[in-house]
Amino acid sequence: MKKMMSNYDYFIKANTTSYKGEWIAIARKKIVAHGKDAEVVFKKAKKICSSGDFSLAKVPNEQVLVLIFRHSS
Repeated sequence: MKKMMSNYDYFIKANTTSYKGEWIAIARKKIVAHGKDAEVVFKKAKKICSSGDFSLAKVPNEQVLVLIFRHSS
């Protein structure tokens, strides 16, 4: 879970303007693959990241607001 949040934090802070409308794969705080087809990007990332520790994200065409809600009991 910690690696996934690290990838998420990278995605939120990174300049992804050159990937608008594309899928990106993020691993170790960098973009390791990108493209229009999520399945193709997934397969590329899987080859690059033998551990399988990567995240996929769709880069929006416009700005997006992301809110995270963490419920604690």
